Amino acid sequence: MEYFGIFSFVMVLALYGKVHRLERILRDNGIRPGGTAGLGEQVRKQVGRTVELTLETSDGDIMGKQCKVLDADETWALVLANEGKKNECEKLIRLDSVKQIKVK
Repeated sequence: MEYFGIFSFVMVLALYGKVHRLERILRDNGIRPGGTAGLGEQVRKQVGRTVELTLETSDGDIMGKQCKVLDADETWALVLANEGKKNECEKLIRLDSVKQIKVK
């Protein structure tokens, strides 16, 4: 029975190493597991400014929106989006869907 415990421990160590190796590969290729740590800081610096956010929607479309950043944290941004001539609305955007930020 003790051999089963030792075998399980060795397997856990082997799988743990594989997980870390895969996370490193994802990080090196620009696919960040665990969120957008740097993007939250960049958006926070743009609070009060008008920027153009390029977003990826749930169906895979990419769209650009010109908006004013009101507030931001590590995962969400509150923006005032222009919907027309005099039509503005506040939107809460998840930073995982932001692909590009252009400062105006």
